[in-house]
Amino acid sequence: MDLSYISGHHALSFMQSFDYIREAGSEAEKTAAEAILSHVAKLGLTAFTEPYTFTMDVIDEVSFTVTEPFHKTYRVSGYLGSSSTNGKVEAPFVYAENGDPISLRDVKGKIVLVNGPVRPDLYKRLMESGAAAFLSVTGTPIDEGVDRIPANRELRFPGEATLPGGILHHLDVIDLVENGASRAVFSLKQHREEKTSQNIICQLPGTDPSLAHEILTITAHYDSVPAGKGAYDNLSGCAIVYELLTYFAAHPAKRPITFIWFGGEEKGLLGSRAYVKAHADEMPMHRLNLNIDLAGQLVGGTVYGVTAEKSVDELLLTLAEEARFGAETKNQIWSSDSNSFAAAGVPAVTLDRDGFGMHTRHDTLEHISWWSLERDARMLGYAADYLANQDIFPIERTMPEEYLEKLNRRK
Repeated sequence: MDLSYISGHHALSFMQSFDYIREAGSEAEKTAAEAILSHVAKLGLTAFTEPYTFTMDVIDEVSFTVTEPFHKTYRVSGYLGSSSTNGKVEAPFVYAENGDPISLRDVKGKIVLVNGPVRPDLYKRLMESGAAAFLSVTGTPIDEGVDRIPANRELRFPGEATLPGGILHHLDVIDLVENGASRAVFSLKQHREEKTSQNIICQLPGTDPSLAHEILTITAHYDSVPAGKGAYDNLSGCAIVYELLTYFAAHPAKRPITFIWFGGEEKGLLGSRAYVKAHADEMPMHRLNLNIDLAGQLVGGTVYGVTAEKSVDELLLTLAEEARFGAETKNQIWSSDSNSFAAAGVPAVTLDRDGFGMHTRHDTLEHISWWSLERDARMLGYAADYLANQDIFPIERTMPEEYLEKLNRRK
């Protein structure tokens, strides 16, 4: 493989076109999809979109006021998908720290403050405890200005959500707990809207017809959280996908390679799940998913998150050593679009690099390094080139049963 063909400067130039927030289902995300199509067209290639619909919760109003032993209103945000209050909840207030069984022993009918974020297991415990509502904590004690504003969070509870929730800033929590807040009023009103997102797909055919039934996918998500522009998470991954598309368009491989930019990852892997569902008949032909999620910052280490047999870890490390790129592997279920392929029985890998600012307003282009983009694009490209050109695919299409069970429980 001609590693010199892959350029970090070229990848960084691609990223300059997307310096804005791209929340799933928004006009900005659609604009980004159109821009990706335009970039692909400049290579003389054709890409297409696959739209899909999803429902999204929208906060209408949210408020929180301590009423005893003092009266003070605090800035609060809401947990999307938690539930709405029926009017206002006025009840005793208690701080239950991490929501352990002892702290939740006597919270029935109360507004319960816990250290956040609230994930499904804690949410279930709160519901079972009989809490009237919950609040969680965000931020740090050194925040100032706009960082004092708590962002909305999204609850992804697999059952029926009946307990409304909100988010307070760390400094406000210190204020109300140390001043002995004992009673409060909380209200949350939200509604559900249907939205449309889209995946962008570009397919390169292989040069060996006998291997046309063995598909390699290279993927990343292009949406961002509403709090930030998502340069690190995950516009950088999109740039690496584009850079590898540029390489393989000029250096055709024996096997077909499908390049995909997913929408809606930040809403719960929506794009990749929609793709796997829409291509269910094709899934047996997929041999490996190479996904990128978090890349491009210079200071950090690169990890291959492998959701497959451990022999895949060994192969990837061997290839990294050949190409003289330091890396490590973690064999586990990764929180990214690779999960959707793994749940369908396709061995899956997510390339991930340490970095700063994920899911915050600080996730901007100024923290992205051409050197880091080039390094990871070349490392992943070396592995993809090897896998796409072997006469016999070196990875068995198998998935550990324990992973399949866990992944399918998450659906």
